[in-house]
Amino acid sequence: MNIMEDVERAIEDGVNVVKSMTKDARFVPGAGAAELLLADALQQYGEAQPGLDQYAIQKFGLSLEVVPRTLAENSGLDATNIVAQMYAAHKAGSTSVGIDIVEGTTKDCGVLDLLVTKKEALKLATDAAVTVLRVDQIIMAKQAGGPKAPAQPAPYGD
Repeated sequence: MNIMEDVERAIEDGVNVVKSMTKDARFVPGAGAAELLLADALQQYGEAQPGLDQYAIQKFGLSLEVVPRTLAENSGLDATNIVAQMYAAHKAGSTSVGIDIVEGTTKDCGVLDLLVTKKEALKLATDAAVTVLRVDQIIMAKQAGGPKAPAQPAPYGD
């Protein structure tokens, strides 16, 4: 039964990809490459920004490394080493180098992801992070003032 569910899900995914391609057929490198390229670009952009903006932009860029790191870790690979190899390959001009989970290394695997899917995933993840930060700010906000509750009388027997 589990195999049938996997087959059904794979077919649905394929149909959804074709449906999405009819609207926007642009692709980006997959296997963690696009996220790492964006992470690097944001960190470089952040370096040129003043004040706290610099820190926030760089940390946002760094957070995008989670995708290739998780892909590497879930494949039983050394995530730090894999990400370093990907950065080196990207700096050398091979911007489509991603994680080859079969061989356990980095290379251009020919994996592509739909741009619209990546954009939507990034938008949803960013919205979720902003929501969590807003809730955290509300929880940490100073308690509102107001009349103090009356003191409770001491219980009998004291």
